[in-house]
Formats: sequence, structure tokens, C-alpha cells
Amino acid sequence: MQNGRLSVAQTVRLTDPTSENRFAEKSVARTMDQQETAHRKRPHRFAGAARAFANTALCLLALAVVVSCHHKVTVEELKPEEIETTLFLIGDAGEPDPRQVGSPLDSLAVQAAAAPERTIIIFLGDNVYPNGIPAEGAAEWADARRRLDAQVKAIPLGARGIFVPGNHDWANATPFGLYSIRLEEQMIASLAQGRDVRMMPSNGCPGPVKLDVGRLHLVALDTQWWLHSFIVRDEKSNCPVSTIGAVTAALREQVRPQGDGRVVLVAAHHPLMTGGIHGGYCGVTGPFRRFGGNAQDILSGANRAMRDSLRSAFFGHPPLAYVAGHDHNLQVLRGGRNVDYLLVSGAGAAGKTECAVRMRESYYVSQHRAGFMRVDIMRGKGVLLRVYRYPPVGKSALAYSRWLEVR
Repeated sequence: MQNGRLSVAQTVRLTDPTSENRFAEKSVARTMDQQETAHRKRPHRFAGAARAFANTALCLLALAVVVSCHHKVTVEELKPEEIETTLFLIGDAGEPDPRQVGSPLDSLAVQAAAAPERTIIIFLGDNVYPNGIPAEGAAEWADARRRLDAQVKAIPLGARGIFVPGNHDWANATPFGLYSIRLEEQMIASLAQGRDVRMMPSNGCPGPVKLDVGRLHLVALDTQWWLHSFIVRDEKSNCPVSTIGAVTAALREQVRPQGDGRVVLVAAHHPLMTGGIHGGYCGVTGPFRRFGGNAQDILSGANRAMRDSLRSAFFGHPPLAYVAGHDHNLQVLRGGRNVDYLLVSGAGAAGKTECAVRMRESYYVSQHRAGFMRVDIMRGKGVLLRVYRYPPVGKSALAYSRWLEVR
């Protein structure tokens, strides 16, 4: 007998018809039935511990999977020869400290200088706060130039620089906007001093404008053109497309590049989704923005019409990522059916960082910290995103990493 139960051999022996004591046979059988019933009714003392152990094991397994998928990746873990193109995404950097250019611009410049020949730095709009470039002779002209110069000088010689227009570059969405954006483009050219730097799209045109570098297929848009309430073209414009329908049709064609393995990124100033102030979250004014009275906010009629047009152009051929600024924080979001990822990198000025909330689409959110994003496009396959924020937590400014395209 083991633990109150009879062995099979004992049971067979007691139930043998040749047994000399049938009374003993019945007694033992009844005892066995009583013990079995009691055993079924009595909760096993180890059941609770077993369930707890199983739950703990499942949690640890799930944590291991998450960590393995989204572990921090340092620059040293990628062999330089395997990287084809590196992009730096920084937006709303138009208010650098007038005393010294600190993080994140100086940190971005150091990373970009490591391999300038394969580097593209994209400034995602609002390059000059608060009202863009004024007419020369205005009291604000020199300071506006100083703000733009700090960003141009962050582009190492040999690297490419792209400035995407934002609403503040359009004279903060005022009637002087078209002329202010042209003045900014002219000033960028004058400050370049041998650097490969340009505004995309140019001349106040809406775009789309494409740039092909290796596997990268970059498409740039001027989304303020869609939202501007004043003049958006004149006799000097000469834009290839100049109506909303034509821009949407051109974008639909440009997000369908020829060839396999292309990495399609669309860069603009205004995000398609955000958990920041312009999404109706955060701060004292956040809830009031949900009434949709400001075209710069997600819930306004003009902004919604623009975003619907962009998403319709992506339908059937979703870009890998749509990258934007506008909200002064760092967000990595799930895009949905029409685009794989939405990146908001508008924390380029330390003095202008703002809050952001975590939504169900959020993979990563950083608020009230300056920073930028880095995207490494690998040869053959693989696209790695890394998010850097300042001041850093601990020894490293690397706060988040994710393979947007798995190797």
C-alpha cells in the first residue's frame, strides 16, 4: 500500500475467486472505494502551488519573448559594412538655445559624423520658431537665421540634409507663409557652405518629391500646403501638381516603387496619429482641441480631410513608415492597414518638449524629453529603429529599439 492506496498486485490478490476470505475481500473493496472517494473530495495540497508555478513560468516565458523581440541594440552590435543607409529623424528643432547648441543636435551630429557618406538627416518641419524667416531688415531676421544655422551646421560634410516645411516655417500659418517658406529655402542654400542640403518639397509646392538611395525610397510632402488658409501659389510656383486630387494621385504612384526589397518612408510635418497635444491629449488646452477648431489639430475638418487623402493614397501599398514631427515628443505607433508604422519625432528642441499619452497603438512614448530617432537600413534586408532621448536615463541615451523590417 502506497499513500493510502492499494497496489495493483494487492487488488488482484484480494479479488481472486480462490480467496479464502470473501468477507475480507468485500471489506477491503469497500475501504478502497471510501479512500478513493475521500481522495477525490480532498483538494490536493500541492494543486495551488502547481498552478502558481505554471502561471509564473508562463509570465517569465512571455517576458523573455518580449525582451528578445525588443531588446536594446547598441551601435556596436551592427557591423558598419552591413549598414547601407542611415537616417536621422529630428523635428521641431527650430528653437535651439542661443548660448550653446546642446543635445539633441550635438549628439546627432556626432553620430552622423561617424559615416557621413551613408547618412541622411531629415528635419521634420518647424525649423524656425516662432514665425519662420521674416523679410530681411526685420528685427527678428538675425535670430531666425541663427536658429536655422544651428541645424545646418549639425549636418557633417559628406552627409545629406533635408528640411521638410512645417506650419511655423509658413510664417506660423499666416498670409506671409508662402513667401516665408521661400526665404527659408534661400537661406538654407546660403548657409550650406558645401554641404548637400536642400528643402523638400521646394518653392512652397506640396510635393510629393522622391529620393532614391539604395533600398531607400523616400517621399517628402509639405502637409502645411494642405492646411494653409492663405495663398499657396503664385506666378513663381511652377509646381508639378497643384490640386489636392493631383497631389493624392501622384503620391499614390510614388509609394509604389519598382523593384523588390524597397524601403518606402514618407516624411512630412503633420502626423497621421498622435497621443500629444495636437491629438487632443495633455495639458490644459488638450480637451478643448477636440472641438476641432484649429487646422493644426488632428480632429479638425481640414486635418482629417488631409489625413484621409494620404491614407487613401497608401491603400494597397502601405509604406513601411510615415514619419513626422509637430508634437514635441517621441512616439512609435502601430500604423494599421495603410501604413506599418507611425513615427513622431518632434522633440528636437529641449526647451519645447511636451507631454504625450500612451494609446493602444503605442509601442513607445517619451514625453518632456528632447531627442531624435535613427533608422538603419541594412543591406539585403532589415531596418532597425532606435530612439535616443536627452538627458539620458543612466549611461546611455538609447531609450528604445525595434526592427521595423526583420532581418
